[in-house]
Parts: sequence; structure tokens; C-alpha cells
Amino acid sequence: MVNVLWLASWYPNRMDASDGDFIERHALAVSKFAAITLLLVIKDGALKNNAVQIEKTVEQNLTVYKVYYGRSGWGGPLEQLFSFRKYIALQKQMYQRIVADTGPPAIVHIQVAMKAGMLGCWLLKKYQIPFIVTEHWTGYYPQSHPNIYNANPLFKILNKKILKNAALFLPVADALGKTVNQHFVAVPYKVIPNTVNTGFFFYQPAVTEKFRFIHPSYLGYQKNPEGILAACKMVKEKGYDFELQMIGNRNEALVAVTHQHEIHETVVLEAAVSYPEVAKRMQQSSALLLFSRFENLPCVVLEALCCGLPVISSRVGGIAEVISSENGILVESEDIPALAGAMMQMIDTYRVYNRSAISAKATALYNYDAIGSQYAGVYKYISGR
Repeated sequence: MVNVLWLASWYPNRMDASDGDFIERHALAVSKFAAITLLLVIKDGALKNNAVQIEKTVEQNLTVYKVYYGRSGWGGPLEQLFSFRKYIALQKQMYQRIVADTGPPAIVHIQVAMKAGMLGCWLLKKYQIPFIVTEHWTGYYPQSHPNIYNANPLFKILNKKILKNAALFLPVADALGKTVNQHFVAVPYKVIPNTVNTGFFFYQPAVTEKFRFIHPSYLGYQKNPEGILAACKMVKEKGYDFELQMIGNRNEALVAVTHQHEIHETVVLEAAVSYPEVAKRMQQSSALLLFSRFENLPCVVLEALCCGLPVISSRVGGIAEVISSENGILVESEDIPALAGAMMQMIDTYRVYNRSAISAKATALYNYDAIGSQYAGVYKYISGR
């Protein structure tokens, strides 16, 4: 079994349990085919100055090191300089520890180029260990906020260096690969999408009496929740009887909008729920509703499809790569009347969607074995092992 070092810029941690949870699922999937050692180095502002804490977990073929470091105590620009230098030093120290435990890796797999990928460049130069990059960041799209084009010059230079030196670039959507090549740097790429835990997300016949849309997200600018609520108002005014569950970041400003639109009895806003609970809520729903301003290929779309839910979404990022007339409806971003029309069309023609077939197709494409084996093939191709 090939030995692979993962360098993660994002990963669930004690400050944010959901940060990069899709990378954790990638790791679990790939660990069925390779011996993975994953390294996360991250600042913890709650630690005392210059403190370092290391957490190690082992789950079958997946070993995870989470390295937390404190602030310098200097503040201002000096704090940024300290953090940058400390990050690089800890990466190199941990690499030596990992090699002492497991031997040198055959290949390095970077999850999100900056800033974990800096060690990949160093290992390539010093030891000729090749690295690949999986990218999830929406910041390569010009319409994203923030984006790479507004980043500081050093960040852009290092990010470009990482991508140019990668043996292969692996965006999670074709749209991301094309955008990087068009707007940032020309690099060859192969698409490997996110994966779904199909032990949670699977088809069950809906039992809801009323047509129920579901929207799980953090409900920020990217997701355009205000646009969704405006569309709900239009659909309600047309006499349609439906529900919308918005799960992720209940806030009073959005609650006020539901009252302003007189849809507070139609739309339920809830705080975040667990990953398994999201699956249960999807299985109790009729369709997924998205209206994002920018995306790659959201995990929530793949998860909904695995549950057999048809999807209504804005045509952004890689969503059009997986949504067709067989499993959903696409509208243009910011076109609220079109979103309302799609919602009404979905309710009126719901019987045309074969939910069990939608689930079967998505499950075959995005389960752990399907995605893990694709990465294993890349490892063999790049490393020769």
C-alpha cells in the first residue's frame, strides 16, 4: 500500500469542527486504498504565546497530526511575519517526525494550495518527492469574495508557484480547472469531485405531506439567502403551498425578512445540525434549493442527489456539470423571478423525477470507493508505485 503524505490547508479542528470537513471525507475515502498521514498546522489564538500543541489520531490507514501554535505576542505586521515563519518551521519539523515514524512518502497530496503547499514545494526541491494539488477554494473565480486577484502579492506568488510545480492539479469541478487556467495560471488538470458518505446519504421515499424544499448552508453572501426568500414570497403569492427549511446559521436579520415577506409560517430557519442530521432532513424533503452567487461543486448538491432529491440551483461553478433536466432545474444567478418559476415548475412536475434512479446514479459516482480509487490511480501514475 503506497505511503502518501497529505498537507491540508483546511481540516476540521478544535476551533472549527466543520472547517474542510469535505477534505476529511476525501481522506477517509482514499485511506481505503493508500496509507495516509495527514498534517494540519494551524494557529490557535487561545494558546499562550509561542505555545505548540500536537494532537495525533489514527483510524485504520489514516493518521492525522493536528499542530496548534499560539501567537507571538507582538501584534500587528510582526505577528503576521511570526505566524508565517512559525507555520513553515512547524511543517518541516513535523515532516521529520513523520518520516521517522513511517518512512518517506512516495507522493505528497496537498489539499488547498495555500498555505500547506509551501512544504510540498520544499520537499520537491530537496528530496524530489512529487506532489499533487486538490483545490476546493472558490477564490479563483473573479466574482468570488474574497478572491485570489485581490490577495496580497506574496500570497499570489506562492499560490502560483505551488500550482506550477504540481505534478497534477486536481480541481473538484471542471469549471474550477478552466477558471484557474483562464484567469490565474496555465496548468494541466484532472477533475476528481468531492465524495459523499453514502452510509448517511441514501434514498428513502419522502413522507412529507407538504412539498418541502431544503437549503443547508451557513446563509452568507455567497449563498444569497435574501434572494431565496424573495423567490419564496413570489411563489407564495401565486397560491402554492410549500415549506422551506433553511439550516445552518439562523439569524434575526433573515427572520425579520421572512416576516416582512409574510412567509414566516412557510420558511423555517434553524441553527446548524450534525452531518448525519442533514442527511435525515434531506431524506424528509422533496428537493434541494440553492441560489448561490459563486460555487465550485458543493458537497450539498452531491449529497442531495445521493438521497434522490432533484435540485434547483443557480448555474454557477461546476453545478451544471451534474444537474440536467433529469435531476433538476438551473437558473441564472440573481434572477429571482426565474428561481420562483423553477420552484413552481418543480412542484407542478415533481412526478417526472425518478428519485431512486437519481440516487443510484449519484451513489455510484460519489461514494467513497469510487472517489478513493480515482485518487489511488493518480498516485500510481505519478509515483510509479
